Amino acid sequence: MSEYVWHPTPEFTEHGNIAAFCRKHGIDGGYRELQTRSVTHPQWFWERAAADIGIVWHTPPTRVCDDTGGIAFTRWFPGGRTNLVDSCLHRHLRQGRGRAPALRWEREDGTKGVLTYDEVAARSARVAGGLRALGVVEGDRVAGYLPTGPEAFVLLFACARIGAVLVPLFSGFGTEAIAVRLVDAGARVLVTATAATRHGRRYDMETVARTALEKATCVRHLVVVPEEPGAPPDPSGQSRRNVPSAPVGSGATPRESRPSWAGDVSQDEPTASPGPATTTWHSLSGAEPAETVSLPTGTPFLLLHTSGTTGRPKGAMHTHGGFPVQVGSETRYNLDLRPDDVAFWVTDPGWIMFPLVAVGATLAGACVLAYQGTIDHPDVTRLWRLLDDHGVTVFGSSPSLARMLMGRDPKHPAPSRLRVLGSTGEPWTEEAWRWYFADFGGKRCPVINICGGTEVGGSLLASAPTLPQSPCSFSGPCLGIDAAIEDDQDTEPPEGHVGELVVRHSWPGMTRGLWRARERFADTYFGRRPGRWSHGDLVSRTGDEWFVHGRLDDIIKVAGKRLGPAEVEDAVVGDPAVAEAAAVGIPHPVKGEALWCFAVPAAGRPLGAPEAERIRGRVAHALGPAFRPSRVVAVPELPRTRNGKVMRRLIRSLVTGEALGDLSTLVNPAGLDAIRTALQDQ
Repeated sequence: MSEYVWHPTPEFTEHGNIAAFCRKHGIDGGYRELQTRSVTHPQWFWERAAADIGIVWHTPPTRVCDDTGGIAFTRWFPGGRTNLVDSCLHRHLRQGRGRAPALRWEREDGTKGVLTYDEVAARSARVAGGLRALGVVEGDRVAGYLPTGPEAFVLLFACARIGAVLVPLFSGFGTEAIAVRLVDAGARVLVTATAATRHGRRYDMETVARTALEKATCVRHLVVVPEEPGAPPDPSGQSRRNVPSAPVGSGATPRESRPSWAGDVSQDEPTASPGPATTTWHSLSGAEPAETVSLPTGTPFLLLHTSGTTGRPKGAMHTHGGFPVQVGSETRYNLDLRPDDVAFWVTDPGWIMFPLVAVGATLAGACVLAYQGTIDHPDVTRLWRLLDDHGVTVFGSSPSLARMLMGRDPKHPAPSRLRVLGSTGEPWTEEAWRWYFADFGGKRCPVINICGGTEVGGSLLASAPTLPQSPCSFSGPCLGIDAAIEDDQDTEPPEGHVGELVVRHSWPGMTRGLWRARERFADTYFGRRPGRWSHGDLVSRTGDEWFVHGRLDDIIKVAGKRLGPAEVEDAVVGDPAVAEAAAVGIPHPVKGEALWCFAVPAAGRPLGAPEAERIRGRVAHALGPAFRPSRVVAVPELPRTRNGKVMRRLIRSLVTGEALGDLSTLVNPAGLDAIRTALQDQ
C-alpha cells in the first residue's frame, strides 16, 4: 500500500474546479469516476469540458471528433470555427475583466511590470497589424527567438489573431539549430531580441540570429526587440495610461477567412529571398490593430520542434481547436487554476510549457509570471523572493531544478501564497520529491506531476489535487486519455512491473502531424504498436497510482533485468557525498549492459575511491546485487537542457564512442568535456 504524505483538503475536494464539474454533471465518485467516464465516453467529456473551460466557437463543431481516418489522423471539433485569442483574451474583456492582470514580468536586473488583459489584447492586435504590414498572411510561419518576457507572450497571441503559425525557438540555441528549424518551417519572419541576460552576463541574440539567416534564406523580415535599460517602453510608443482598451474582439464578430492552410500536413517549399529586411519591435507594434480572424478548428497556430538523437528535428503542429481544449482541461482540473491565481513555470519560450501555461492560464482568467534570467542570481534566494513578490500561487519546476535547489537550500520559509506545486520533465528521486513537497512547499501543496511532451500538446499522465499522494506518484491518466501500460508482448505487465506508456485513442492536443513528414509521424508514434500511440516512457502501476521510470531509450538492462535510471539515481543521491547523479547502461559482453553511475559531488564533500565504493554498496543494497554499479564516475556537472532535463544519452555516447547526435538543446556543452576528462582520469 502506498505511503500517502499529502491528503486533499476542502479547498480542492469541495471548492476546486474538479469538484464543481462533478457536481454539475452528477458524478458522485469524484476524479476516479470522472476519469473512467471521460475514457468510456470521450465525446461526452470533451464537449462539456470545452464549455466549462470557456472555449468560444464562432461556428459550433458538427461533432466532437472524427476518427474515421484512424487514431493517427483523428480530426477534433470538425466543422467548427474559432480563434484561441477569443477564448483566452476577448472573452474576459466582454465579461468586464479587462483590467485584471494577465502577465507579470521581471528581468534579472530587477526591472518588472504588469500587463492587463485589455493591454495584452491591444498590444497583440497592433503586433498582428505589424505582421500584416510585413505581408504575413494566414498560414505563414513567424519564428520567435526571444528570452522569456512580455514580447514572447504578446507575439503568441498576435500570431494566433491573424492565423499565422508561431515557430518558437529556444533562447539558448546556436546559429545552426536556429537555421535548421527556420528552413524546415519555411519561416517568413523572425522576431528576436538584441540580447538577453543570464547570471549577470549579456548574451548577444541578434548576431546569432543574423548569422543563422545566412542559411535560412526563406526569412524575409527580421524584427528586433532593442536592448534598452530599465523597463521596456510600451511597444506602441504610447504611455501606459493612453493605451486604449482593445477595440477588436470585445464583442464584434471575428472576420472569417480562408487560410492558405487549414490542416493539411503537406506544405509548399520555402522560397529564397534576397535577404531579410530589418525592423524594430516598436515599429512592428505601432501598426493599426488587426482584426481577429475566424479559422477552422484544425488550423495550426503552433509549430514546435522536438529533437531526436538522429535526423532533422521533428515539427509538431498544434491547432486552434484542439490545443486550447487539451491544455485548458489540464490547467483547470489538474492544476486547479482560477482567476485569482498567479502561475509561474520555470521554462523558456522555445519549450512546450511556455505556450501551455500562457494559453492555459489565460483561459482560466489567471495571471502568468514571466521571468527572464537565472533564478539563482545573484543567489539562490532569488526564486523565493520572486514567488513572494509576485504572489505566485501555482509554481512549476523540473525534478532536476528541484535537486539543484535542494543542494543549495537556504532554509528559506515556504512562499506564503503557494497552493499548488507542479512538476514535469523527468522522473523524481524520492529525496528530491520530499524536499519539494515538505521544505519548499511547506507540506501544504499537492505536487501535480504531469507527463507528456511537445508532440502530446499537454499531458498523458497527471496527479489530481482531489486525491491523496505518495512520493513521486501520478494519479493516473489525464481526463479523456485512454492510456495503458504494455510490455514487449503488447500485454499489461503485473502490478509494479515496468512497461511502456501507450494511448489507445486520440486526444485533442495530439499533434496534428509532423511538419512535412506524414509518413515519419505515423511510423514514429504508431509503427511499433499499430493502432496505439507509443509514447516511449517507461511506467508502472501500484494500486491506483502510476509511476514514471524514464525514457525507453534510457532503460538499463543488466543480465536480463530491466530498471529505469531514476531507481538507481535515487539510491546514489541518498549518499551524503552526492548532490546529483545520472545512471546509464553501457554495453557489456556478458551482462548485456553494465550499470555506470555519474555523480556530482555535494558542496565541500570529497568523492574519491572510498566514497565510490560506498555508493556501489548503497545501490546493491537498494536494488539487489545484480545492479551493483560497475563504475561510479565523479563529474563536476551533468549535461542538461535549459529546462533541467539530464541528457543521459550523451553520457552513454561519450563512454561508447558513438556519435553524439543533436546537441542543440544542450545548455552546458562544457559539461561534456568535463565528463571526457573524468573518464580519462578515473
